[in-house]
Amino acid sequence: MAPFTGQCSEQPLLLKSPSENIVVTVFREKNSFFYKVALNGASALTASPLGLQIDGAALLNSTTAPVLLRKKLLTDTLALLKDHYQGKQMTYFNYQVAIGESVMEFAVFDNGCAFRYRLPENGGHIQSEQTGFTLDPNSRVWFFERTNSWKLKSYAGLWMQTRADSLDKISPEGPVQGKPVIVECKQGGYIFITEAALSGFSGMRLKAAGNRLAVDFTEDAAGFTVQKSTEAYSPWRVIGFAKDLNALVNHFMIAALNPAPDPVYFKNMAYIKPGRAVWSWITKDERYLDPGFEKQLINAAAMLGFEYTLIDDGWEQKWNHKWQVLKELIDLGNIKKVGVWVWKDSKFLRDSVYRNAFLDTLQQLGVAGIKIDFMNSEAKALVDFETGFLKAAAQRKLMVNFHGCQTSTGEYRTFPNELTREGIRGMELNIMNEPIPAWHNAALPFTRLITGPGDYTPGLFSKKGATTNAHQLALLYLMESPFLCIAENPLTLLNDPRFKPVLPLLRKLPATWDERVVLPGSRIGQAAIIAKRNGRDWYVAAVNGQEKAMTLPLDLSFIKDLSGYRATLVNDTGDGFTTTTLWPGQLHKITVTLQPSGGMVLYLEAVPGKETRSRLKKKK
Repeated sequence: MAPFTGQCSEQPLLLKSPSENIVVTVFREKNSFFYKVALNGASALTASPLGLQIDGAALLNSTTAPVLLRKKLLTDTLALLKDHYQGKQMTYFNYQVAIGESVMEFAVFDNGCAFRYRLPENGGHIQSEQTGFTLDPNSRVWFFERTNSWKLKSYAGLWMQTRADSLDKISPEGPVQGKPVIVECKQGGYIFITEAALSGFSGMRLKAAGNRLAVDFTEDAAGFTVQKSTEAYSPWRVIGFAKDLNALVNHFMIAALNPAPDPVYFKNMAYIKPGRAVWSWITKDERYLDPGFEKQLINAAAMLGFEYTLIDDGWEQKWNHKWQVLKELIDLGNIKKVGVWVWKDSKFLRDSVYRNAFLDTLQQLGVAGIKIDFMNSEAKALVDFETGFLKAAAQRKLMVNFHGCQTSTGEYRTFPNELTREGIRGMELNIMNEPIPAWHNAALPFTRLITGPGDYTPGLFSKKGATTNAHQLALLYLMESPFLCIAENPLTLLNDPRFKPVLPLLRKLPATWDERVVLPGSRIGQAAIIAKRNGRDWYVAAVNGQEKAMTLPLDLSFIKDLSGYRATLVNDTGDGFTTTTLWPGQLHKITVTLQPSGGMVLYLEAVPGKETRSRLKKKK
């Protein structure tokens, strides 16, 4: 591809957001195509290439300038069962652009833009993609790192930062990075780069060269084949903007770019129920998977008010009469109102005949959901496997948790039976001699978790590494997952007197949220301080990512009527917790101290009847 010189001999195509604060410019030079993005009149992404190589030819190879075919204002209401997007609306311009005989589609929002390529109706073999993202070389970039080949298999890397022009040199595994990449802009605000609506295509990775990121695929030079279709597109290439961390956490563009659920698979979604799960794998001992012990865990889940138990790796080998034992556990769970999830290695499910027979059995027994593991790739074959599995599970009314996989691209909107997925460096590393540092936890809400739920499995108090108990407690609120699998053994939580002060909180722990507000003092990798609302109650959770104490004021003025709340503050003390009750008059000015690598949780409980009395006053 000819390098862009900065000169353009013909009129470029300008694509604007509804408020015109974002302008995407599409232009041609020497039969190669480029785009650039401006935000509020300032350059956000400089000239970056467009293009796709299919069947040995350039998809956009043309001697004609780009032409606007269609401009349409769209409003998408995000109404999902299991997450915080309920009632949110995203308004954007959808543009169809002709480039020779090819078509590109652009979506330009007031907080970002995205584009995708229309693929030939006869399909074809993708050799490479030329799409690039040219960043300010002096900006700071957050990316995840793991110094072995698992980095891009399971996306379980530590989140860290570097200069944009160092991304091609910093990683011992090479210049290819996973998604998303988060950019801290010199002038303030954030940019994130990722993809949305990944289906029928290989997952997008990002190969750094200087300050430019280029689309890269797992298949490399071998490429992959896309199927014949009259309406086939590549996934969306997404560039999101956020003026601050609050806007970053509350960014809904990825979800909006995914199709709504297909009523063929999701006419009845009553079976899709978010909830908390007990789990024995990460704290396993000689009792692990003993049927009697698993029954104790179900009883413990009921005592905690949790909705699920997860039976993990090894149950099929451990139990001689596996279906009989599983049925006994499900029957007990039905009595205790605790659903049962089971784990399965994905290699046994690649054959659709076996997959369907296995899922049929789970459905007949009454299993609630399945955790499948070890895809270990975002090559097209594995992406197709995930899509096929979600459809097969939906047909049998089974919920899904993907492990050993890439990050989310918003699949949870199209397939609401996908409650969560890994693609995150979570608490299981604490038992693998790679304990999670506090600064990684302080980065996750603003990096990996902006793409969708992450099965981090928080709350491993017994093996917490260099963090504190209150830090681990706060992670239960910060690490969002509608299937919220708690790492600590539930019998420990119920029987160890250290946890008595926080048991009331654990019994009320929400699995989904209605609203979230990032509070001042938050900074990626240093501190995450986020208030979240569930119903009328608010929870403020904070983790300190630094090895020194930090004192911070909590500004709760975003809550309209603080007189309607009483609060419980949970902080660190020794190897336990300290709890302090706060009444309405004390809530207007609160200062808390977080221990080094520590944390805290502030629970604001709506006073019963207060809302009713307020409404009566208004009526008078």
